[in-house]
Amino acid sequence: MTVISRVARLFRADMHGLLDNIEEPELLLKQAVREMEAEQVLLKQQADGLQHQKTTVQATLQRTQKELNLLEEGLGLCLAEGNDDLARALLRKQLYLQRCHDEYQGRLVSLDHQLAETLERIEQQASALERIRQQAAVFDAGESGADSAVKADLGAITEADVEVALLKAKAQVKEQAKQQMKGHAS
Repeated sequence: MTVISRVARLFRADMHGLLDNIEEPELLLKQAVREMEAEQVLLKQQADGLQHQKTTVQATLQRTQKELNLLEEGLGLCLAEGNDDLARALLRKQLYLQRCHDEYQGRLVSLDHQLAETLERIEQQASALERIRQQAAVFDAGESGADSAVKADLGAITEADVEVALLKAKAQVKEQAKQQMKGHAS
C-alpha cells in the first residue's frame, strides 16, 4: 500500500468520525436501538428454528430407538429358531439403524450447543440494548452536550454500583442503631 493511499484512508476515516460527531447523538442512538432490535428478532427466529430442529431430531431418535428394540426382539426369535438368513437381514437393518441413531445423537448434541450459544447471544444483546435504551432515554429527556454524555454513562447501573450502595446503606443503618442505643443509655 502506498503512502498516498494510506493518507487518503486516514483522511476518509477522520472525515467519517467528524461527520458522526456532527450528527445528533440522539439519532445515532435511535438508529442503534432499531438495529439491535432487528438483530434480536433475527436471533430469536434462529433460536426458534434450532428448537424446532431439536424437537424433530428428538422425535426421530425415539422412533429409531423403538425400531431398534423391535429388531432386537425379532433377531432373538430368528436366532432361537435357527433362521440365519432372516437374522442376517435383521442384523443388516439393525446396523444401519444404529448408525442413523448415532448420527442423530451427534446432531442433537450439535443443536444443543448451537441453541445455547444463540440464547447466550440473545441475553448479551438484550443487556446491551437495555443500556442503549437508557442512554436514549437521557437524550429524550432533553439533555444535550457533554453533560448528557456523562449522564448517559451514569444511566447504566452496574452490579458494583448496587453493591457499593448496599454497603453504604448497611453502614448507615448500623450508625443509626448505635446512636439510638446511646440515646436510650443516657
